[in-house]
Amino acid sequence: MSNKDLFLEGYIDKISSSFQVDRDTAFEIFSIAAVLDRSFQDVYDDTIIKGSKDGGIDGVYFQEQGDYYIMHVFQCKNSNSLKPNQIDKFRNDFNDIFIHGNQVGKPNVEDLIPKINEYKQLSTSGYIIDPRLYFLYSGENDNSNYAGNTQAFNAYHNVDNGFEIWDSNSIYSKISALIKAQNRRNDIRFVFTPENSNVALRDNQALYSYSIQNVRATNFRISALQLCELVEEELNSNSTYDFLFSENIRGYLGMRARANKKMSQTIDDANDAIYFPFLNNGITIICEKLSLPNGPQDGEYIIPTTNPVIVNGLQTTRVIYSKFKESPAKVRDIFLNIRLYETDDPTLIDKITDATNTQTPINFRDKVSNKDFNSWTKELFELNDIAYITKRGETFSNKLSKDGKESINSDTVIKYWYATFYEKPEIAKNSISTVLETVFDATNSNNPLNKLFDGSEESPLYSQLLIAYKIYKKVQEKKKVKRNENQFVLYADELLSYGTYKNLESNLTKVDSSSELDRAYEDAYSIVEKIVKEDIEAHNRVNKTFSFPGYFKRPKSKVDYNNKSNIIEEEDLVADLLEKK
Repeated sequence: MSNKDLFLEGYIDKISSSFQVDRDTAFEIFSIAAVLDRSFQDVYDDTIIKGSKDGGIDGVYFQEQGDYYIMHVFQCKNSNSLKPNQIDKFRNDFNDIFIHGNQVGKPNVEDLIPKINEYKQLSTSGYIIDPRLYFLYSGENDNSNYAGNTQAFNAYHNVDNGFEIWDSNSIYSKISALIKAQNRRNDIRFVFTPENSNVALRDNQALYSYSIQNVRATNFRISALQLCELVEEELNSNSTYDFLFSENIRGYLGMRARANKKMSQTIDDANDAIYFPFLNNGITIICEKLSLPNGPQDGEYIIPTTNPVIVNGLQTTRVIYSKFKESPAKVRDIFLNIRLYETDDPTLIDKITDATNTQTPINFRDKVSNKDFNSWTKELFELNDIAYITKRGETFSNKLSKDGKESINSDTVIKYWYATFYEKPEIAKNSISTVLETVFDATNSNNPLNKLFDGSEESPLYSQLLIAYKIYKKVQEKKKVKRNENQFVLYADELLSYGTYKNLESNLTKVDSSSELDRAYEDAYSIVEKIVKEDIEAHNRVNKTFSFPGYFKRPKSKVDYNNKSNIIEEEDLVADLLEKK
């Protein structure tokens, strides 16, 4: 058995034991966690479709991007063979259920209903949803014993059109890259060669440079081939894009994204391609060190750099590199503008990243992960045998997670702190971006929440996060029991967590008493049951359709809960939080 097989089988065994599921379900959890880079607990709780009536779909994950959502859809087969009929069925099932809204002839979709309702609610709220389909299987694309695998892969795999096939080698490679990303980057020393000016032959300057305090900067124009050389150097040295784009705010969107598709068309059209520097915003790069020339050398300017990182221009880089891999000739006559800065100041890097990405919403997950408060939180969770996952790849590199212990992503814990202690369950339900942006802003010294999130070892935040997690775990545990009792329980995690917390608020040590935590949950459950019933009846009276996702995302849900429970909100919540441990 190969090292890859030992590794994959070991994880599947541990997941099967930890979650008490069969090996096929364990493979689903494992492979989806690798694709999404999420903890096994998060995938189990929020992504896989539990039950046999899944409509032919094994997992759905809605990834918020501020003004739109990426919808990751999964079909997993713990099998050595890649069968075209299974792939066709998966694609047809997705199109019938979600794209066309046609459930006729598909009676076994009951367990998929929460995801269908979420999709409908987002659509009717005006969000664009970008679907990406993944067919994951435990065999190998290139296996002489299963010759049809290669043919099926070549026929169906198309990343740019939103359909990907991952075999066991792809899954293993992704995990290896994630683990490597936990390590220090192998140094990259890359020499940029700016294009000389073609305007004034007697003054063929290639760049302009300046400094502000201790930060040096230069702007210039390069051939797209040179950008591809930088990508090749990174992949050869570190086997992953993660370091080159480590400060970037968004992953690659593929060719289906309108801007990327148009960029690709520009490159393909010789008449437009020559204007590429005018039609593209260029690339912003930060490096640890750069050397500026006093003048040309052998007629050319050169700029040696150490560890360049692209902070704006990931989409441009990936589109150009994709064209380059098809044929270098496709980008030979493409040029683009570069803004290069030398700094290692993390605050300035954040500011440059944010300022140069104003056209897209900021993903605060990675930004928050580096803050000091997370170090103390991680330590506290580990003392409680819980892997607190803050960075990319930690699901597969954290010792507790590898040993099959509890594991949870930090953004999930923060989300449920926001729903409970911060008393905003409707926002936690509606927008993880808003939650993480609030926390990121709270790390600034002038923010009212800073005394919680400043990283001080005396902050009461760490115990609050652990309590919020314990409440979250209880809500997930109860959902498995009550999912067939009341439909609302599939949508009300945040409000049920809030209600459970409010029931324990006077004595938070009761969270460690199973009976007290059960009682607090059941009281919250009873109230949510009542307010949901009343709101459904109110909708029926005026002949309007009731939506579970819509209800729990609106402030009305918390107002209804507070009114039914006679809860009066704190006048100074922040001051109250500083006293709670």
